[in-house]
Amino acid sequence: MTIVSAPRRIVSWLAQGLESLGPATDFNRTLQDICRAAGAKHGCFVMRHAPGVIGDDPFHVDTYGEDWRRHAAIQDYAPTDPVSAFSERSIHPFDWADLPRTRGRLKRFTKDFQDFQLGRQALTATFRGPSGDRSMLTLTSDLTEKKWQSAKHEIAAAMSVLHPAYHAAVLRLHFDIAAPDIAKLTPREKQCLGWAAHGRTSKEIGENLGLTPATVNFFIEAAVSKLAALNRAHAAAKAVALGLIAPPR
Repeated sequence: MTIVSAPRRIVSWLAQGLESLGPATDFNRTLQDICRAAGAKHGCFVMRHAPGVIGDDPFHVDTYGEDWRRHAAIQDYAPTDPVSAFSERSIHPFDWADLPRTRGRLKRFTKDFQDFQLGRQALTATFRGPSGDRSMLTLTSDLTEKKWQSAKHEIAAAMSVLHPAYHAAVLRLHFDIAAPDIAKLTPREKQCLGWAAHGRTSKEIGENLGLTPATVNFFIEAAVSKLAALNRAHAAAKAVALGLIAPPR
């Protein structure tokens, strides 16, 4: 799995910055930063469930603008949208091009979305945290279909790093859910996580270090747990931010 996408250094720098956001954080501006780093036109983040919080969609921020928010409220699209049901079934970012556009509500939603010039293309990713927390991140683009087929993989790679980091920042700053103290990583955990940060698979890491893929996964999962991270990409970003491993070049 690629830990950062083009431009790599910008995505890596932003992921590290999300780890150190303070109480006065403007989440809308931070979401705009994510859009720029990922090469997206607009973004939307919805915390579908937070630990200990009663009710659905307790936190929502987007860059769509007030005109769309008013329209979405009238049409009952807000704060989530008809795309959510499809994206939650996928473990990978869901391409809106794969939506069954013949359905009435979906057809109306996607047409309205384009009429408001919010993006001709979009990816929506669902992230599931370790405590039942769950969020969705959507990034849009105005690229042509041909260019989108290539660019969406880079955008998805950026989302794999930035979504968990933004999710963790919202939990920490908006809901006051702090991560536990970080334990020290063993030399082998640092080695495996360092290679993972450079985009190596468990099989490739194992070949370099003389380990089986299962053993590599064991060390990486241990590092993820110690760093109170949400997944492998998030652990790598936290380790870089803490100076535990070298940043990807």
